[in-house]
Amino acid sequence: FERGTAALGRKRWITAREYFRQIVEGYPQSTYRAPAKLSLGDAYLGENTAESLVLAANEFREFLTFYPTHERADYAQFKLAMTHHVQMAKPERDQTETKEAIREFDEFFTRFPESTLAPEARKKYREARDRLSESEYRVGLFYYRSRWYPGAIDRFKGVLKQDPEFTRRDAVYYHLGESLV
Repeated sequence: FERGTAALGRKRWITAREYFRQIVEGYPQSTYRAPAKLSLGDAYLGENTAESLVLAANEFREFLTFYPTHERADYAQFKLAMTHHVQMAKPERDQTETKEAIREFDEFFTRFPESTLAPEARKKYREARDRLSESEYRVGLFYYRSRWYPGAIDRFKGVLKQDPEFTRRDAVYYHLGESLV
């Protein structure tokens, strides 16, 4: 476990994964099995490739399945949300990963409201909500510029209804007002 942690610290993802995988698969009764499972997910997350992010999400999900009451379950849920957060696309693109990140952060807030990771989770959650709202706003802006005002009005009202704390709501109000006029 110490060798794996050292390799993880040096960003040697593959080496770290091998050490942690040996613990997880070879020592099922070990007290290091749960932390090794988390560190395995961290090693995948650190690599930050499309494949490794899917595998990281799987490791964190498995941890939450096998150890739902573990003292670091909040960390696993936060990292699971982060696997989707780092994959969020620009507002003009498909927002599936953004919606998944929001869903996982909601689960985090439901299960672990008093976690020490909550402030960081709130910040990342706000980023995800803003990205989703920005996507809807830009569609409304496209309709506004195309002079199809009923579509723009629906999009702008939808943004204000679904996300009243959207950081760019002043622009939404402006374009909504112009569309209504």
